[in-house]
Amino acid sequence: MKKNNDELFFSSLLRQLASMAPSMWYFLAAIVIAAVGLVFLGPSALGSRNSLRSIQPGKVADSDVYAGKDTVYVDKEATQRKILAEERLVLAVFVLDDKITSAVREKAEAFASYYRQLAGEPGGVDALSLLLRSRFPDLFQPELYTVLVRAKLNAQAFVYVSDIVESMLGKGVVSLPDGVFDQFNPNYYELVRTLGTRQESEQLPVNGMITLANLGNRLDDEMDARHVPESMKQYVRLLGKALLRENVFFDQGLSEKRIAAARARVEPVTRFVSRNEILVRKGELVTPELYQQIKTIRSAILVSDVGVLMTGLGLLLVASLLGFLLARVKDLSDFPSDRSSLLFLLSSLLILLYWILVIQNVIDSKSLSRGALFVPASLFAGLVSLLYGPRTGIFFSLISFFLTGAATNLNAQFMIGILLAGISATLTMRTARTRIMLARAAIFQAIIQALLAIILLLNQKPNAAELIQSMGLGALNGFAGGSFILLLLPLFERLLDRATQFRLMELADINAPILKEMLSNAPGTYAHSIQVAHLAEAAAKDIGANPLLARIGAYYHDIGKIEHPEYFTENQKGVNRHDDINPSLSASIIRRHVKDGVERGREIGLPKEVIEIIGQHHGNSVMEAIISKVKDSVSEADVQSFSYQGEHPKSKEAAIVMLADTVEAASRSLKNPSSAKLEQFVHQLILHKLNTGQLEDSELTMRDIRITEEAFSRILQSQMHTRIEYPGQEQQ
Repeated sequence: MKKNNDELFFSSLLRQLASMAPSMWYFLAAIVIAAVGLVFLGPSALGSRNSLRSIQPGKVADSDVYAGKDTVYVDKEATQRKILAEERLVLAVFVLDDKITSAVREKAEAFASYYRQLAGEPGGVDALSLLLRSRFPDLFQPELYTVLVRAKLNAQAFVYVSDIVESMLGKGVVSLPDGVFDQFNPNYYELVRTLGTRQESEQLPVNGMITLANLGNRLDDEMDARHVPESMKQYVRLLGKALLRENVFFDQGLSEKRIAAARARVEPVTRFVSRNEILVRKGELVTPELYQQIKTIRSAILVSDVGVLMTGLGLLLVASLLGFLLARVKDLSDFPSDRSSLLFLLSSLLILLYWILVIQNVIDSKSLSRGALFVPASLFAGLVSLLYGPRTGIFFSLISFFLTGAATNLNAQFMIGILLAGISATLTMRTARTRIMLARAAIFQAIIQALLAIILLLNQKPNAAELIQSMGLGALNGFAGGSFILLLLPLFERLLDRATQFRLMELADINAPILKEMLSNAPGTYAHSIQVAHLAEAAAKDIGANPLLARIGAYYHDIGKIEHPEYFTENQKGVNRHDDINPSLSASIIRRHVKDGVERGREIGLPKEVIEIIGQHHGNSVMEAIISKVKDSVSEADVQSFSYQGEHPKSKEAAIVMLADTVEAASRSLKNPSSAKLEQFVHQLILHKLNTGQLEDSELTMRDIRITEEAFSRILQSQMHTRIEYPGQEQQ
């Protein structure tokens, strides 16, 4: 059962993959090809590290070894030395303990007070010594109590002791662990005191630090500073050493935090290696130190390449997704998603991407910001805009912007250069209406790209020679792009079967052989087509469609009548051939002119859009004139035999030509109608097409239809106004 479910799942998956639109496969193939290019030719190209793998420590290099690409790497040894240097600047933190200070102070006062009290007590020296020792048992050796009692110290001696003890406690008697200053600053330390609710710190010299080891010397210094009499010094020293205790202690946690903060502040020591820099010369011994340096460079390149490659692939996916959406969403793009157009656009983007990849590999890294001057972005964007419209050209430039970022590791100047060159080419080419105007646009594009070169060099402070050279390169790029557009456009117009402005302008020549043949063989059809063209062009212009395409479609919509013009009313001279033949045959002959027109249009190389107008200008409407002859004998099923077999109009231009064809042909039956009657006549004709579903596939809105009616009525009124009858005209 499970096996059957798995088979069903995989068969369903295969069917889904097979049913995917061809455009999806094209996009996937393009992404894969572009990704391969980024891997092997991009800024993270795998081949750039091959030379670094060929060396071994302790061996002689058999060839020069280059870095392969511009690389910034961290010098770990130098960074570690810098960290150690910063650590040696950090001060060890010692904290003063106020509780110990208070306890020592209180003990000194209590000892002085009790000593003075004993001085007034009766008894011998031994008895008083025992009392003093019992009260303060841990201060002195036993024999020293007797010495102090026998000395009979006066009050001044205790003043000196109190003052010195207070002073040294304030400075701090430091408890100094071994090896503290091996890690911290050996010259200074930081003393932290608590004053009420706040803390104060003070930087003090290590050589001025008071410890138990140097306590005697520091007591001598204090006594000398106070001019203590020699007779009292031994007793003051004895009392001071007995009373003073360590009240300053090393704070391990706080000191290590200072060390960690110092380490964090250290910026890694970076080294720059250019891609052409020789790391090891041929015949040079690869020492362990040199090998370690090269290993570090190789690791830095690898880490950098991974990030660059991920960035590039990410930008590639963004560009691909943007392109796919613009191609598929009808409201955002004016180019069709047919196979040839899609292949052309994807191929253009891939060629542009590979061009950029080659340029960024060949050009000097210092000049990479000027790389956009070597890429014919204006050629690609301008060609796309002329073939598919300026909006598509802008979209193409935007996608090229992301692809450039992927190819150059987000080089801002390169990316902006490609974007501006593409957009400027799109805008300059948009104004061209003839091929000679394309040549002028090429000159204008050369001027724009010369100015663009200045923008790209603004932050480099170029000298005059560099500036002139870059401007010349930019101008050459712009002019060459425009010139190649002039050369390539006719080729791609034919290959892609695009109805560009220039191709349509050439078809607009009424001296074209096919139109002259129509004028000769079917003059009525020719006159009808010219009138339809006037109507269609005016309506297309008013609703925002392509008026030139509508006019050319109208010129050629009835070229199928050239073969048998005598069977169409506008070419008949009093004799109607259909009166002598079967209505079914009449319908077949009339219907045939649509198919003949499509075939003739393909023979003479008309654009696809014009051929579609020829094939759709009658839709599948009923031949009213023919079916009216057999109306009583025709069943509902036979109506199809008296209908055209074309498609409904798919575009605004095709729909307008259909309406203009109907209105112009029907208007020939009117003689001097009023404006109101003419407007009603046009409205009824268009309403009939609307009600029979002929316009349901077109892009015309109700607003477009109303504007089209107004345009037709306006032109017909100007053509059918009442004229003065000259004398004798009635008799004639």
